[in-house]
Amino acid sequence: MENILPIVIADAPEALTELCGVNLLERLLRILQRLGFRRAIVFSSTPEIIGAELAKRSWARQQITTQLVPTAAKPVTAHRVLEQGQTAHFLIVPANVYCDGRLLAALSARNSLTVLVDSNPPQFVQHLIQNPSGPALVTRDFLLACSDSAPVFEELKQKIDAREIDAVDAAKVDDYIVSMRRRVRPLCFSATPAQDRRLAQRIILDSAQNGTLDFPAYVHAPIETAIVSRLCRTRITPNQITIAGLVIGFSATAAFAIGRVGLGILAALIFGVVDGLDGKLSRVKVETTKRGEWEHHVDTFVENSWWAAIAFHLWQVGQLPSAFYFLALLIGSHVLNGFAKRRARAATGRLLDDVGPFDRAFRLIAARRNIYIWVLAFGFLLDALPQTYVFICGWAALTAVVHLLRSVWICNASRRRLVLTARVL
Repeated sequence: MENILPIVIADAPEALTELCGVNLLERLLRILQRLGFRRAIVFSSTPEIIGAELAKRSWARQQITTQLVPTAAKPVTAHRVLEQGQTAHFLIVPANVYCDGRLLAALSARNSLTVLVDSNPPQFVQHLIQNPSGPALVTRDFLLACSDSAPVFEELKQKIDAREIDAVDAAKVDDYIVSMRRRVRPLCFSATPAQDRRLAQRIILDSAQNGTLDFPAYVHAPIETAIVSRLCRTRITPNQITIAGLVIGFSATAAFAIGRVGLGILAALIFGVVDGLDGKLSRVKVETTKRGEWEHHVDTFVENSWWAAIAFHLWQVGQLPSAFYFLALLIGSHVLNGFAKRRARAATGRLLDDVGPFDRAFRLIAARRNIYIWVLAFGFLLDALPQTYVFICGWAALTAVVHLLRSVWICNASRRRLVLTARVL
């Protein structure tokens, strides 16, 4: 991104339209930072208002610096853009639109004059889509050829009418997100009227939901979304939710260890919902960080502390003398499971749970934390905790075997395709 300088056109009140607790200008700057940009120029015909907004401290965009350029209610011209730097390309983005970061990334990957369009927008958002959508990548050569007094967007329109410009089509941008195990259609649209803001917020909340879930997660998902839709309007951060989740998680561990199994299961069930809030909130408010990627490893430690604490309790009270052998089976199965998933991802670029229809169906019931806790809850209510503990350990082993076999099948199929491709070439 070193050869591209973002040019943001932000006028109040449109640029300060709030969606899920973050205004459009702030959201755009957060996205630009996460795309690797460290500097942005902000043109505004309302510099006092926009300047006050930019002056506010925001940890979620602290790595990107902004320079405010007043425009006195005049359209931005090529000459004004060229004054801002000697870079070869400028990414011009109006701040009165909601734009998926993947579309800006696709624009930034181009080397020629390019605009953003959407040839086949989803029906529910069709009335909000404009073509071109607003963002554009312009070259220094294009700006030098423009009239000094002509607005940049007018010059772009002439190029579009003459079909002398490339386009990034939102309908053709890869919409699959590996980490979320689902397709999320990238969109760019204006969202300033009140009724459009409500639709935009629903789109943002929906796009933050992971796909290919287990059965308990389908119960958690609407609860999490309802909570996040309210949390996003507060100053609560994803890190604060993560800390709260850790307190709840280790409280469950303590409860299991001292024999308060019912209390531990209740805390674990609450943890199952809270654990989904931090990631979803960070995606909704564009507050993702590299440290957040380590949260999954911490979750794994918390979960394993539960199974160890339950094994300790069952062994201590004599209900399952071989509890630690079953614990070793469960942990070993998780290690084997992780190995199988890594191999499948290396071969396909996808998570094993979302490679094919069988994998997505098996994910519904495969051995995971949520499944374990629900099974243990039923076992506790039926006064059969030792038996259900043995069951979840066995189910973990069976899941690991299934995933290992699938991983071998997927890797072999991938190698066969590579061999066939090499022969054809």
